Amino acid sequence: MCNILKNISHNDFYSLESEQFILSTLIVYNNSWNDVYTFLNVDSFYFKNHKIIFSIILDFLNFNLEFDIYSIYNKLKHLKDFDFLNYLNFLIQKLPNPSNILFYTSILHNIFILRKIFFCINKFLNNILYSKNINLFNLLEIIESDIFEINKLYIGEKNDLNWMGDIFVKYFSNVSFIKNSLFFTGFKDLDNILSGIHRGDLIIIAGRPSMGKTAFSLNIANYISNNYEFPIIIFSMEMSIQQLFIRILSLILDVNHNVIFGNLNENLININLNLFNKIYSSKIFIDETSNISILQIYSKCKLLIKEHGSLSLIIIDYLQLIGSLSNINQNRAFEVSEISRSLKCLAKELNIPVIAISQLNRNLELRSNKRPNISDLRESGSIEQDADVILFIYRDEIYNISDDNKNLAEIIISKHRNGSLGKIFLKFYGEKSKFVDFD
Repeated sequence: MCNILKNISHNDFYSLESEQFILSTLIVYNNSWNDVYTFLNVDSFYFKNHKIIFSIILDFLNFNLEFDIYSIYNKLKHLKDFDFLNYLNFLIQKLPNPSNILFYTSILHNIFILRKIFFCINKFLNNILYSKNINLFNLLEIIESDIFEINKLYIGEKNDLNWMGDIFVKYFSNVSFIKNSLFFTGFKDLDNILSGIHRGDLIIIAGRPSMGKTAFSLNIANYISNNYEFPIIIFSMEMSIQQLFIRILSLILDVNHNVIFGNLNENLININLNLFNKIYSSKIFIDETSNISILQIYSKCKLLIKEHGSLSLIIIDYLQLIGSLSNINQNRAFEVSEISRSLKCLAKELNIPVIAISQLNRNLELRSNKRPNISDLRESGSIEQDADVILFIYRDEIYNISDDNKNLAEIIISKHRNGSLGKIFLKFYGEKSKFVDFD
């Protein structure tokens, strides 16, 4: 082995915990395979006995057969060099939570790819260092071929090719397709320009502090919750559940935050039955996990989808507070670029619109015209490329108080992948977290 690579620890190339968790989950919850099948194969496992167990599990899965430790052991009992029955019992005693299988699969898959890269690099270096006559053209061909194969493994083996004829039959034979593929926001002028927000879209809502970014997203969430079948999940990394609940409650009840904060119990008693039912039947779910990762977001969304059939909307508040995808210290702009790309992939993979709130750079405060533009997106990286829609919220009264701009909000449509750009005006009542159409 090349000396350059000798100092790398073999511990970096396997995860015993991940392998055991995945095997135990598949044994106890056979259907969990549906969540991870594109990223696992026998070579994903480092340990020989895990490879053997997984290959037996694959046989059952390929024939669509249910399995447990005894049916697996029945295929292994001829192997006398290892006590598979006791080990299988040990695995299922771990009592796995199936919602975590994606997390551990991601770890295992990344380590598997790392092993492949390591051995490729080692092979390349050996060719360079120990070959007397290096044919650069052949070497480049080998490198290109190996990298291509690794990349295929990295993105998974799922066939994503769809023939146009099949797409036509699939979608347009379903009368409800058009209706269920988009969601209106409840703001007339915005919906006229955007034609609603579409499944698979990444929508960025950005603005400086106090512009009403969270409130605007809550207004959209409240409208969609009241008018569409499936629930909404809000990942709030900045506000607590109580803070968010107060804002949603004041929005629904059309009362000031302070009134609710001041005397919550008395005000709840005075809520009429219709409003109480409206609140109680709300399809909005809130998660306040700090520094949440994309994988955790994906897993929690998948759980709700499993329970309810689908989701209408995912809201991220806010993008820059999502945990880094890598343990390696990277430039923050690079990390945010990775996060925005992952959010677009999340929207596309789950076929659900994702609204991600984003901060803006402080630099715009130095300009005379403080209306934001795309270059003001904080640590923007690839946000502009990944987003399907970018909306900026601007309220001139924050900078220039006058009767003309009181409660006036501009929604600036700076990117619209499938349509026109423009600007709409709304009225904003901050004390109620409420946006309304501008008459």
